[in-house]
Formats: sequence, C-alpha cells, structure tokens
Amino acid sequence: MGGSTVKSDASASGGATGGSSSVGAGGNLVGAGGKGGGLGSGGVSGTGGVTVTGGATGTGGSSNCAGRVISLSANGTGSDSDSANAHIEIDMKTDLPIANTKRTIEFWAYIKTTDWVGEKNQVFYYGGSASNGSFGLDFGTNNVTGSTTNHATLNPFTGSDIRDDSGKDLGINSSTDQWVHIGMTWDGAVLTTYVNGLPKITAQGSGSTTTLNTAQSVLMIGCNPTNNNCFNGYFDEFRVWNVARTATEIKDNYNKPMTGNETGLVGYWKFDESSGTTVADAVTSTSHTAHNGTLKADSAAHNPTFVTPTTALPLVCP
Repeated sequence: MGGSTVKSDASASGGATGGSSSVGAGGNLVGAGGKGGGLGSGGVSGTGGVTVTGGATGTGGSSNCAGRVISLSANGTGSDSDSANAHIEIDMKTDLPIANTKRTIEFWAYIKTTDWVGEKNQVFYYGGSASNGSFGLDFGTNNVTGSTTNHATLNPFTGSDIRDDSGKDLGINSSTDQWVHIGMTWDGAVLTTYVNGLPKITAQGSGSTTTLNTAQSVLMIGCNPTNNNCFNGYFDEFRVWNVARTATEIKDNYNKPMTGNETGLVGYWKFDESSGTTVADAVTSTSHTAHNGTLKADSAAHNPTFVTPTTALPLVCP
C-alpha cells in the first residue's frame, strides 16, 4: 500500500531539511523549508520543497529513493572554455544503433540558464567524423520563435539534412535552472525530440535525403569530439534503445526508472556510483553484454564526478 518514492537525498545540501514534513492524503511526502526542488506536474509541494512529477499515490507516504547523478562541472558554462573536456565515453559495440536503424536516446539533464547557448554546449554525440555519420544533440542557436528572452531551444542533428535548429518552443523557459528530460527517437523516417514526456520537435528528410547513415563510434556523453564543445551540467538516467519508443511509452515512463530488462533497452546508466572512473551499465536482459562507461577529461582532476544534487531529480521510483 505504500506510495511511490522520489529519487532524491534528504541529506543533501538544500534537500528536504530544515523544516517539518507532512504527508498528503495521496501519500506524498513534502519537506517544508528545503531548498527548491525539481519541477513537475501532479505533485504536492511545500514551501521550497520538491514537486513530484506524477505525484505519489497510496497510503503510508513516500520515502527517499537514494541516488546520485554525474556532474560535468569542470566544463565551462555558457561560452566559457571547455578545455577540461569532461565527458563519459562508452563503447557500445554492435548494440549502438547505427546506419538507418530505429533508436531512442533519452536522459535527464540539469540545465543552467547560462547553458542554453547553441554550438557551445554539446549534450551527446556519436558517429565519428565520417561524412553524414553523426547523431547527436546540442542547444539551439536561436531564441524561441516569437520571443526575445526565452532561449530554451534544442538542436537535434544527424549527419544529413534531417535536423532542426529553428527555435521550436519546448514548453519550458530558460530563466530557471532546471531538470529537463530529453528524448530523441528515429523511426526510420522521422526524427522526434521529446521534452518532459511530450513531442516538441519533428524533422524528416526530403528528396533523396530520407534516411540516416549513422557511423559506428563510441558514444560521447557531455562533449562533441569534432569541436571539443562540452556541457557543464548534470546527467542522470541515460538510456539507449534499439527501437523507436512511442509517444505513449515516453510519456508514461520518462519520469520513472527502468527495471533494466525492457525490450529494446541496450544501454542504461544510472550514475549511482560514489567514486572511481567507471559507470555501470544497468541493463539486466539475458545475454546482454554490459557496456560500462569511462569518465574522461584532460586530467584526472577534471573528470566528471558523482554527486547528490541539491535540486532533486523529479523521478518517481517504484
């Protein structure tokens, strides 16, 4: 009968501390007096507390779902230098979706207001430098269409003309540091980018450019090796699928952890380690070969680090 739990850590700086807690009728536990939490819908919030996406249900209240995230804070924010080159590198071998195969890449990212700068803050990349071989994401070059102040836009790109950097409205505002869930799907004909569970950008080719030719390479999380531009924020719940997840599947599961044996899941990194330079692949499917990732930078001092964020990830745990 116990309610769902939220991936957070009450002991973290700025967490649900410093005030009383109360249990709502639906079983949500909200700290009062804590530093501002993640944003979402359907939750219950206290003063400065955590707003839980989807809300917890049942009786008995929620409890903390302990977990860490990966921080790339050594990289520059905004247009600052990314000479640290802090990133995660993963060799997925034959499990990496390449050529024109269907795929889904999804993750949570904590994005500062200063990081919505096109080309300067690359989010993920693979495909090497081969002609027409890339597949990745960075921030949009343009402001949101029709706005002079909101620059929360994304640029999903491939090695072909199947991309979009037109300033589509993502339904969020760049004036707030925030956790954002991003998903990219390729179904063989259309590239769709989802934000917080909803489709926001679609792109498809025309004429002779209607398919992808993504090349084999390592998966780079946090940097683009072709221009050495990197992201400064946090990542969590990074997943790679060899299927194009449907809009319903993404909406129903974007704010929930996976069990690890879901059909089509070929890479899953939770970043819950406490130290070291290895991140474990959490896929549990029979016969799956684990693709553990490696933390890298220009020096060991600049490697990504495992942290408990002061702003809780709005993840509803089972």
